[in-house]
Amino acid sequence: MTDHHLRLAREVVDDFRNSLSGEAREYIPEAQFDDLVAAIHGFVTREHEHITDLLEALVRTLRGGEDKPEIGL
Repeated sequence: MTDHHLRLAREVVDDFRNSLSGEAREYIPEAQFDDLVAAIHGFVTREHEHITDLLEALVRTLRGGEDKPEIGL
């Protein structure tokens, strides 16, 4: 799943980069675009993990498990 998240992050940054003027693109170093990809990738991955945890809690609840955590839905 991480490769998928990385592709999504790159796509977002590429779309952002393409929305900038040529002058702006020249001003921003490639390393900063790479940092932005890494940040977006990290956020998407953490959100995916959080959603997975919520779904697992929901499945446990629906199956009548002993621990019925508050999932905030």
